Amino acid sequence: MRAMYAWGAHPGRCLATAGQVRAVVLAMIVAAPTLVDRPAAQQAASVRGRVEIGPVSQRRSVSAYPSRAVPQAQLAPASEVLNVVVYLKNAPARQVAPVRVAIRQQNETFVPRVVAVPLGSVVEFPNDDPIYHNVFSLSRANEFNLGRYPRGQSKSERFDKPGIVKVFCEIHSHMTATVMVFDHPWFVVPDENGRFELPPMPPGQHDIVAWHERLGDSPQRVTIEAGRPAEANFILPVPRQ
Repeated sequence: MRAMYAWGAHPGRCLATAGQVRAVVLAMIVAAPTLVDRPAAQQAASVRGRVEIGPVSQRRSVSAYPSRAVPQAQLAPASEVLNVVVYLKNAPARQVAPVRVAIRQQNETFVPRVVAVPLGSVVEFPNDDPIYHNVFSLSRANEFNLGRYPRGQSKSERFDKPGIVKVFCEIHSHMTATVMVFDHPWFVVPDENGRFELPPMPPGQHDIVAWHERLGDSPQRVTIEAGRPAEANFILPVPRQ
C-alpha cells in the first residue's frame, strides 16, 4: 500500500490514483445540488387569505337624479363564511387519508350545513330531534337514501367519488346540506373569522376558488413564487335566504 502513494517508486500507480481522486471530486461537485435543499424555483408555498361576506354594491348617488340612490342589498350574516369552501381548481389527484365527520340534525336543520372531506371519508348523520328524519341525496357523485330513523340514532354514508353532494331530508324539505368531496389535499373551510390557509403547492399561477352554496364558484388567480406564501382574499355578496 505504501508504494501506491510514494512519489517516484511507482509513478504510474501514483498518477492513476490521482486521476481517480479527481474523478470522485468532480462527481461530488456535480452531485452537490442534489444533496442540499431543492432549488428555490421548485419550493412549494401555501395560499392564505380571508373570506368576507360583503356588499353587492356601495350605496351611491345617481348623477342624473341626485335624490335617488342605489340601495344596498340585504346580506347574509358573517357566520355564512362557515358555509364556504376554498379550494384549488383543476388540482392534480393526490391520495389523502379519509376522515370521519358528523352532520347533526338539530331543530330541523343540518349542522354544519357544509362539510369538505377527502375521498373515501365517512359522514355520520345523527338525529338529535324528537322526530324522525330521512337523509338522502340524488346527486350524481353519490346517490343514497338512509331511510327513516328516530332521535338518538345515527346512520352514515361513505363518499367514494369526488364532487358536490347535495343532502336533503325526505320528511322536511327545508333541510339541506352539502358534502364536497375532493381527491386532493388543496381545500379548506374558513374559520369563524373567515381565515384560511391552503397546503403548499408548486410555484406558478393557480386558480383559487371560494365556493358558496348559493353563489357557486368565485375564482381568483394567484401567482406563487418559490417558497413565498401567496394571498387570496374574497368578498362574497351572499344574499339573505
